[in-house]
Amino acid sequence: MRTRLLMLPLAVLAAPVAAAQACDSKAEIEAAFTAQHQQPWRTESASKSDTGMEQSQTFDFAPPDRIYRKVTSGTESVETVGIGKQAWTNATGAWEEMKAELALLVSTHMRSTFAPPKVSVAFKCLGTVDYSGKKLLGYQTEPETVEGKVVARTIYVDPETKLPAFNVVGTVDGKEELMKEVYSYPKDVAIEKPL
Repeated sequence: MRTRLLMLPLAVLAAPVAAAQACDSKAEIEAAFTAQHQQPWRTESASKSDTGMEQSQTFDFAPPDRIYRKVTSGTESVETVGIGKQAWTNATGAWEEMKAELALLVSTHMRSTFAPPKVSVAFKCLGTVDYSGKKLLGYQTEPETVEGKVVARTIYVDPETKLPAFNVVGTVDGKEELMKEVYSYPKDVAIEKPL
């Protein structure tokens, strides 16, 4: 009988440890982004410039070596296509091939995007959370103060597909989003040489 009484407190102490170990945020986030990199995907983001101007970016990725980017700031847009070591840009309404040193920047960005993902900061597991009208798995960094605001990065993963859905930097109370990336997986991503 005494042995059972001693075992009960030990089991109660072990329960929180098991729950905490049930989520390995680093492994789960890396697995989500690794799965993402096995197929074409789109990343869309919106933010404000230092002057308050709305900016948006759309990236289409087609592994292993194709990228399309469109940046819009105000009423102006610039498009870029990268395929392997070549790159083209459309800033004036007509496509042109980029010089080798600029194409190198595009291909370097592409290689880093397609590289195996590595989580370099600590995330805590939030479990299933409601975000953008969906139930998603949430992972959040430790809050820090930036320009007087307490902010954190939160990665949201679709629990069914195990693919990233959102990457948000915002206030911890959720009232202000400073940066938001939306991930989608359209079947029609096709990136070809524009010339």
